[in-house]
Amino acid sequence: MKTSHMLATVALVIIAITCSRLGEQRVATTEDDMVAVARMLVSLDRIAAEEDLEEFLSYVADDAVFMPPDEPAVIGVQAIAAWYRNAYDQVDFEMTHEPLEVDAAGDLIIHRGNATGTMTPASGGEPIRFDNKYLMVIRRQPDGSLQVWRVCFNGNAPPPTS
Repeated sequence: MKTSHMLATVALVIIAITCSRLGEQRVATTEDDMVAVARMLVSLDRIAAEEDLEEFLSYVADDAVFMPPDEPAVIGVQAIAAWYRNAYDQVDFEMTHEPLEVDAAGDLIIHRGNATGTMTPASGGEPIRFDNKYLMVIRRQPDGSLQVWRVCFNGNAPPPTS
């Protein structure tokens, strides 16, 4: 057997073993997973309205990555804290998360949804409406609690033109 054929065969065997192991880790999403995510989202909506940064950070993993639209990734809980502190200084949030999909695999939960609401400038002015989609990866902690590990979000529609 030629070396290239042997390497290709070995590569296929490794891929097959890896895929089968990933399949073994996959678990069916339970009603408990869906309820836990829904409860977390209700808490996050309340926390945003109250601008309670300390409680918000209790839901964020130390090594979390947030990817807001039109900005560089915000990496790590301290950078995320600074980003939200700045946001809370500029606007008052009212939002509602709408879960669309919850899929569990091992200790990870992949969650897709929409977040709608308003941002009212802290200095006064009319509320600005937003309609975002997001993808969130949540890690289940050993105690059963959930922490946000990765988030990407952006608008569902282009901003209105003036």
